[in-house]
Amino acid sequence: MKIKLLLLALLATLYVTGQNKGVHSYAIDLTHVVEDRVKVTVDASLVQLSNPKDNQYKFHFPATIPGTYATLDYGRFIQDFKAYNTGGQPLKVKHKGNTFTIYGKPERIEYWADDTFDARIRKNKVFEPAGTNNQERTNFLLNAAGYFGFFEGKEALPVALEITKSPSLYGLSALEGYSYGNTQNFYARDYHHFLDCPIMVSKPDTTSFKLGGAKVTIGVFTENGRELSQEIYEQVETSMKAIEAFLEGNLPVENYAFLFYIKDHTEFEGLFSGQEIKVGTIIKAIRTLAGKGFGALEHGNSSVYYLPDFGGTTVLDGMADVCIHEFFHILTPLGLHSEEIGNFDYINPKMSQHLWLYEGITEYFAGISQLKGGVIDKEEYIQSLLRGKIRSADRYPTAKMSFTEMSENVLKNPYKKQYGQVYQRGALMGALLDIRIMELTGGEKDLHDIILALRDVYGPDKSFKDPQIIAEFVALVHSDLQEFFDDYVSGRNELPTKEYLNKVGIDYDRRYAGPVVVDPLRDNGYKTRGIRSTDYIEIKNISKENPYELEKGDRVQRYADELETAYGGPKEGSPLVLLIERNGTKFTVPYNVAYTTGSKKHYIRFQRNPTAAQSALQKLWFKN
Repeated sequence: MKIKLLLLALLATLYVTGQNKGVHSYAIDLTHVVEDRVKVTVDASLVQLSNPKDNQYKFHFPATIPGTYATLDYGRFIQDFKAYNTGGQPLKVKHKGNTFTIYGKPERIEYWADDTFDARIRKNKVFEPAGTNNQERTNFLLNAAGYFGFFEGKEALPVALEITKSPSLYGLSALEGYSYGNTQNFYARDYHHFLDCPIMVSKPDTTSFKLGGAKVTIGVFTENGRELSQEIYEQVETSMKAIEAFLEGNLPVENYAFLFYIKDHTEFEGLFSGQEIKVGTIIKAIRTLAGKGFGALEHGNSSVYYLPDFGGTTVLDGMADVCIHEFFHILTPLGLHSEEIGNFDYINPKMSQHLWLYEGITEYFAGISQLKGGVIDKEEYIQSLLRGKIRSADRYPTAKMSFTEMSENVLKNPYKKQYGQVYQRGALMGALLDIRIMELTGGEKDLHDIILALRDVYGPDKSFKDPQIIAEFVALVHSDLQEFFDDYVSGRNELPTKEYLNKVGIDYDRRYAGPVVVDPLRDNGYKTRGIRSTDYIEIKNISKENPYELEKGDRVQRYADELETAYGGPKEGSPLVLLIERNGTKFTVPYNVAYTTGSKKHYIRFQRNPTAAQSALQKLWFKN
């Protein structure tokens, strides 16, 4: 069955007029890879191009894509671009940047797409989850921007794609489609939707489950052949159910795909297991891992992950945290976004002012949903998640640029270097905004309610105007909320962390001086080092006094959580134990909690005797 049959079905079901007349039709051959390049064919006759006076047709590749907030210039990876007229004669083509200008009306276009994974470039390096991989008979990561261009002004056309592949491989995507023989066909409602749904073609390793009426599929490719989809599902299952409850079972998608590319770095397992390894191995690891874009990229109906496997359970450690954040993007920006995203300009991208909404609130929801869903308790939330955000947020130059300034100019210097704050300061901003909304509405509304209300107004197919959304947000709460946005979102004032946390019965000091718990190791002269991906620290040097009779190389189970409880610390004299492991043997060493005068940075704890108003607001904040 050929792709044109699919196109006929598409055209029969779509009402198309004016510039929306036609179809972007692509075919890609994954059975023949030449120096990491694959061939793409575009049936330009189906686009139904007009006849411009200058007889020039511009075929563009994206300069960037939504969610990356960086210049990527996918046109760099397109080679041997050729266009032909209806008679099969070659047409003149000029290439500049991401644009190929064709002189004469094309009937067919052919070119080769190089992958980005193996590209040796430094300037505007493509972040791997937004990249492309052409690994013959093994793996193809098809982020569409790296393979498929578009005719200028035709982004609204529906898209059809035919993939020719090895019979042992399978293409997984949130796109609808079907398979026939050695081909798979996918279609999208327009070019934006096409780019929003990456495809990974590899040997199948998938696990599917239902969530809020949506079918969610986890697809995994590992370089070392390890099958992980079921293990990943087990890691994220509880967190996904918490998200389902947080969104009240109303997911704005029918299909969602988690796509994982797992890079094999098990040769460096010793770095993460605490084993002794050679200096040469350390140097090799530094050289190998430098510049690797490990991480994830969200899309409306899917997310792509490029993660390392250092052996053992390292690839699964923290898996839930990263998946939660990316999955929450089904709320923003999929269900709530500005025109800058909804009508994204791939040629000359314009950024929205509202990364506080797309990334900051998403990161905040990722954490608070786990508390509300019972995955973590309130002590872990404030001591680990919230305190971590506060500490990291403190690094960013609030006085030099507002959040909206940074967002709108994130592709430029010096703003792009500050992008990381969206996950730290942005998440903290979300927490404080949530508290303020509950305070102003007497607990009748919270941030979750406002976002869902705005999503119901707009949804995936309707964009808000960038300058107006804050006013709409305020109108749903209280006029006094405008001050929060003026001061901390559009303004350059420091976030009122101490003041707002006090409203919910939590004490916070950026720099605290007073009674602090004595650390049984550090304050007794022991030198230690953490062992990554374990619950242990290792004794590197023994103090002269050595009150616990420890030996160099002993492993001590981490104990910080016992010394810093939700209310500041255990009572003086409380009996605790250190759990020691020595040469495979475990034993305990008792000690009593002691206090001394000292200082702490970012000291946070629940108040022991909050007022009724503080307790009520805290209960609202943490309620399920």
